[in-house]
Amino acid sequence: MSIESPRHVITSEFFSLDDDPSTQSFVDYEYVLNALNHACFTRIEPDFEYANIFPGEHYRLLSGLIKTLNPNLCVDIGTYRGCSARVMLDNLGDQCQVFTFDIEDYKNFDWTVLKDSDLDDGRLVFVREDLAEESVFDRRRALLDEADFIMLDGPKNDVFEEIFLTELSKAPLTEKQRWLFIDDIRFPNMQKLWRRIQSPKIDLSSFGHFSGTGLVKIEKGLSLE
Repeated sequence: MSIESPRHVITSEFFSLDDDPSTQSFVDYEYVLNALNHACFTRIEPDFEYANIFPGEHYRLLSGLIKTLNPNLCVDIGTYRGCSARVMLDNLGDQCQVFTFDIEDYKNFDWTVLKDSDLDDGRLVFVREDLAEESVFDRRRALLDEADFIMLDGPKNDVFEEIFLTELSKAPLTEKQRWLFIDDIRFPNMQKLWRRIQSPKIDLSSFGHFSGTGLVKIEKGLSLE
């Protein structure tokens, strides 16, 4: 593919990092490096659309982050065709769970990598709810508190991410190891929201999704300016 005809183009801006304290306070490079090492030598199966593009997509990076962390509970926000949920599920231990949220059933799309049998043993739980609704967020607050890894890949509609991150920042979370993985942080309508995050964070876009991949440490909850 020539430089004149890339598959996907987004308009973006880049902000300085030296005056963003949350980027300067990130110290968990060993976690990131171990995850990247895993991602370099791992193939995603089944090989769904863009699954093994690395860099350029986040799925192999996601597999490395999950494999390295070995979480007990993951929350996937934005099921869509089930791709991220699939990667999480396949890199977790047998006793670990993935709760995946969407307002649309993943079966309604033209293809999905999830199977009905994935839900049989309780390791995968599909929840058709909108976490931007206050009553839903309140009902799921305990689940988010228990989660070790939260992936946020919502609609980027100028509403959902803003509401969800605001509610998460107000939630009194138990102090524990907990990570927030955010897709598309270089979208124009996500850049200021990413900048507002005050918890230790790192932009991993060079190793993840070209449209932006961010990792935030929220062991003490999310701090949002």
